[in-house]
Amino acid sequence: MTAARYVYAFVPGGFREEISSPGIDGSADVGILPLGEIAAVVSPVAVEALADAEGGERALDLDWVAPRALRHEQVVEEVMERSPVLPLTFGVVFSSEEVLAEAISPHRRRIAEFLEYIADKQEWAVKVYADPRKIRAYLELPREERGRLPESPGARYLQERRLLRDLERRAAEARTDAAEKIRRELAPASIAQKSLRLSSRELTGRQDDMLLSAAFLEQADDVERFTERVHRLAEEYGPKGFTIEATGPWPPYSFCPALQVEP
Repeated sequence: MTAARYVYAFVPGGFREEISSPGIDGSADVGILPLGEIAAVVSPVAVEALADAEGGERALDLDWVAPRALRHEQVVEEVMERSPVLPLTFGVVFSSEEVLAEAISPHRRRIAEFLEYIADKQEWAVKVYADPRKIRAYLELPREERGRLPESPGARYLQERRLLRDLERRAAEARTDAAEKIRRELAPASIAQKSLRLSSRELTGRQDDMLLSAAFLEQADDVERFTERVHRLAEEYGPKGFTIEATGPWPPYSFCPALQVEP
């Protein structure tokens, strides 16, 4: 088999620490490849073993992808604990160190600038979920405010239908308003933010709906203030049927520059 170089991330050129996490193939062979003012976190890998990593049959095989993607992330997160990092997505392979060095050469200055920029910052993820039943229960008018229902069965049915439609409309508005207000409340405490793709119930494994998924870039010294603001919002919106969760810090995938490097 032909040995290639799998790339996990880029770090400042002075980074020389040993990586204890195993590489994507399970071997403890992750190392640092100096590239001038930057360095690449790499491990040797058989080209044939990853030939289908992007777009082939293996890319659709969760049993094959999941453990390797997890090892990729473990390497990136270990490095992040000790250094600024520009993480790469799963599946970036170069045929040799020489090819990697040549491909990355036009981007080294930009990578170095990003690593300097991100050194004192952290990425945090915020997700907002809505429980439809709790929202409707919170919004439903008390009986005395709904008025007395007509005695006639037909008129009563129509009135109940109108009340239900009104409730559903107000619930939909509440969901939209909550997601936007929560985002606006968190924006002033952040350097940057980015909307992320919403996940379905099947993916989250939850019974409530994801309304907001966003990444926030925080100054490291301000993280406590940011998380306190999330906690206050969670307490405010919880009784209304919304759950707000913040997790982090994460590798700064959401704020990395687009390099368009061809392996």
